[in-house]
Amino acid sequence: MLRNPAALAVTYSMPAASAADALRRPPDRVLNPTQAQVAQLLATPQAPQLGAFVSAAAAGQLLWASPVEGRLEVCSGATPAGAVCADIGRLFVAALREHFGDAASAIAEREWRLSQRSRRLLPARTVKRAVACAESALGLLMAQSYLLQIEFSAVMLGWRFRRVADGLGLDPASLAIERRRALDQALAPDFSLPPPADAEALAARLRTLLNQLSH
Repeated sequence: MLRNPAALAVTYSMPAASAADALRRPPDRVLNPTQAQVAQLLATPQAPQLGAFVSAAAAGQLLWASPVEGRLEVCSGATPAGAVCADIGRLFVAALREHFGDAASAIAEREWRLSQRSRRLLPARTVKRAVACAESALGLLMAQSYLLQIEFSAVMLGWRFRRVADGLGLDPASLAIERRRALDQALAPDFSLPPPADAEALAARLRTLLNQLSH
């Protein structure tokens, strides 16, 4: 049991199959007890939550992950004590992606040079700044998707809608308001997906919908 007075531990169950795959050793290499325990923990389906990293980062200057009584704990403090696994970096990246989505997380990963390479320690300031960066990136991506929704809106006669309709030889303004509402409703699920929305895919879908209306 880890009992370091300088450390604060945040408990969670361990993580996804991708991390387990990354820890696989060649069959001719024997895992030590700590490596075997971590590999077993990584095989469990529950991925770590971002909140565990945020809480730990608020309590200490360094973060690490330690196996404790059959579970893995995200700990923070001045220095680690006891067994420390080499997966804190990839666990944090996985938590970022799960919470913010791949696109927003990728911006934070690039900005703060995060990666899924093995590492034993993670600075708390990196966690705080990466979370803030991903949050800002997600807000920007959502704003871009919202703008695209306006541009593709049939009810609002958005310019992207007009361009697709013109390309099919249709007069956008001649479509009944009920049909235009139906078009917006049909496209709405595409904007509920994680951002960013794909303008080309949306144009192709709108083109298909308009063709169906004209027949």
